[in-house]
Amino acid sequence: MAWPEAWRGRWIWDSAPPEAYWWRSTEARSHTTYLRHSFEVAAPPAALPARASADSRYVLFLNGRLVGRGPVRGEPEFLGWDEYDLGPLLRTGPNVLVALCRYYGSPGPWWVPAAPLGTLGRGSFCFETDACAAVDLVSDDSWRSAPSPWVPQQGGGMHSVPPEVVDGRLAPTGLHHPDPAGGGWSAAVVVSGRGHGTVLDRPPAAPYSTPLRRPIPQLTATVRHPDRIASGRPARAELLPDPVATWASLTDSADGDRRVDVWDVGCLTLAHVRLRIGSTDAVAAGSAVDVVVGEDLRPDGLPESRPRNWAARYLVTGRGEEEVGFFDPVGFRYLAVHAPPGLVVDVAVEEAIYPRPSGAHFGCDDERYTRLWHVGARTVDVCSTDAFLDCPGREQRAWVADSYVQILVSYVTNPDWRLVRHHLALTARSRFPSGLLAGAAGCDFARIGFTMPDYSLHWIRALASYWRYSGDEDFVRHHLPVADAILERYERQRGSSGLLENFPGWVFLDWAQVDRDVVTGMHDALYAAALEAYAELPGAQAVGDLLARTKTAFEVLWDPERQVYVDAVGEVPSRRISQQTNAAALLAGLVPGDRVPGLVERIMDPGRHGLGRLVVTATPASLSAHVADPHADAVPNFQYRPPADFDAEVDVVAAQPWSCRFLHEALFRADRRDLILTSLLRWPIVAGTGTFQEFWDAAPGTSSRCHGWSASPTYDLTSYVLGVRPATPGYRRAVVDPYPGPLRRISGRVPTPLGWLVVDVTDDAVDLEVPAGMTVRAGGQDLDAGRHRLDRSGARRDASA
Repeated sequence: MAWPEAWRGRWIWDSAPPEAYWWRSTEARSHTTYLRHSFEVAAPPAALPARASADSRYVLFLNGRLVGRGPVRGEPEFLGWDEYDLGPLLRTGPNVLVALCRYYGSPGPWWVPAAPLGTLGRGSFCFETDACAAVDLVSDDSWRSAPSPWVPQQGGGMHSVPPEVVDGRLAPTGLHHPDPAGGGWSAAVVVSGRGHGTVLDRPPAAPYSTPLRRPIPQLTATVRHPDRIASGRPARAELLPDPVATWASLTDSADGDRRVDVWDVGCLTLAHVRLRIGSTDAVAAGSAVDVVVGEDLRPDGLPESRPRNWAARYLVTGRGEEEVGFFDPVGFRYLAVHAPPGLVVDVAVEEAIYPRPSGAHFGCDDERYTRLWHVGARTVDVCSTDAFLDCPGREQRAWVADSYVQILVSYVTNPDWRLVRHHLALTARSRFPSGLLAGAAGCDFARIGFTMPDYSLHWIRALASYWRYSGDEDFVRHHLPVADAILERYERQRGSSGLLENFPGWVFLDWAQVDRDVVTGMHDALYAAALEAYAELPGAQAVGDLLARTKTAFEVLWDPERQVYVDAVGEVPSRRISQQTNAAALLAGLVPGDRVPGLVERIMDPGRHGLGRLVVTATPASLSAHVADPHADAVPNFQYRPPADFDAEVDVVAAQPWSCRFLHEALFRADRRDLILTSLLRWPIVAGTGTFQEFWDAAPGTSSRCHGWSASPTYDLTSYVLGVRPATPGYRRAVVDPYPGPLRRISGRVPTPLGWLVVDVTDDAVDLEVPAGMTVRAGGQDLDAGRHRLDRSGARRDASA
């Protein structure tokens, strides 16, 4: 429905923090509270539109039933709001709305605080129904605040917020009962933004001055019941205030005072953990039930909690069966609970990921490729929430570059592209005054003193891909100034060499040890690729001269003796060579045509063509096994060091899964899809995870077993092997040019803005179902909507044959 910009509901909280202004801040403390409102309904309407928002997050219930969670991550100025229909959950007579609200206090991987103004900016909630609805509800001081059992915690780390500790003894009784016995809770307090004569106690109000309607659907709330794989294991632990530290102290002990149970979800998931606790013996009130999760099992059969080290605690009431659901979701496969003897604990998990409607498909007669497609699709599913995440188990940050792969995969697996639009807009709003984007949006990393400049180039290429697939001109033109500013900032860094020189910030490129210097070849090649992509956009400025300058100047990196491009140039050219630099040069069209065949052979199979080995260099995962605190020094610096056991005269740095995205694009441009098929079989699938991991190889606890930037095989199989791609923006024209290679049958069902495009390739024929409004180029012919059959030579057959 069309909601007015001005809300009727008022910002409320359980208490008013001290007033703050831009010159006088107040302490930011993590805090959780319940806000509730009871009301009568004589005749429940079929529909009751409502909307809600909060700083930082809320979970909304009506009559004890989950309504939804929100808001989506974003910059505080653009605090999101969510729309609901409460009609199906209403009942005749008394009803009760309950919002569990959490204010995080300090910035973290998925949230950044607003600058406080007046009493706003330190936690708040707002709610209202449609003014014309039969039931009129607004948040105000008639609401009540109920005490929360969440105990404020300190700590957390690079990849987490402080652990959740829930004291069941503090939980209000009858929370979801309209008239609970003994529920004499305090009145909610209206909070407002005050300053320079402005008093605003409802949206829009500074510091949330440009509230945004939720642009994506609610995440899933699918309940899974893991399998218990170990039960009643005796152990001893030092029960410390921090459940993470407590887990670190746990050891097996036959006479221990703890019992450990372990569960296996059967795959990696991103979910809220729920515990159901009962007792067989008298157990003291306040006894701790701790839960930990991990993506792997340690050799001792317990979850490996690194690198995230997520743990939570529930303090029991000792009054029979009780339940708790933890507020924030976490990524994991294995889960362990340790508790005193006499407590019986069961677990369930509520998976919270972006919904993907069924329908998309890829299959072939080689099960290895079919499995790769499905694993890549699941990897992106588990890394998709209110943004595209790097990984569900370690960070959950919305990195700008990682999403490039996930956006491409979304085009071939999910007919709903709203998350693509939202992520592009979210990351665009992270831009620095220079024009570059933050490395990750809506999080702590967006507030540090530098960025990763090459990530802004990936954003331009992602925007161009959205234009190509969607044809959404209004959205692209709206964001064109962001791309313009990125290019303007890049041109300021072009030096006397004609290439980018000494670009400040963290020039990431890949976790592999690609050489970097005054001029870094892969960076310039990615810039050229971004210029090419930018040139496709409607309204783009002419950039042909900029591309030509880069192409001419790039020759300084050419090594005529070895017939490859070196990685970098400082006082003298580097001797190190890599797949990354040469692949980026190929995909950007910087390589003269007569060099392409030899260059491809040299970077794909160097030993057969006069060079040495293809070397997988160090990653943070390999460092973590040898450095006590790898993030303190080693990780920020190892990329700039020469790789160990590497002969720079002949060896070639191998691409990790992330930069294989660009390698495969380069191979496609070079018409070497045979090498893409071979390359795809390198992808490791860790048994039981159902997802792709971050690096080619990593010991348990040193990296992520589910990482969105590794999902390239799914896109490649649909686009390069099945051969389905848009030929004009929005799929008005498409191309279908299958490359079966050794495969005898390939089939796929591909989402487009016009409907499903279905392709079935066999030894002797290609069958197509083309949706209305689309023309497909296949077998040298233009095919309109309907069913078609071509033989493999391109000759037309009767569609019903």
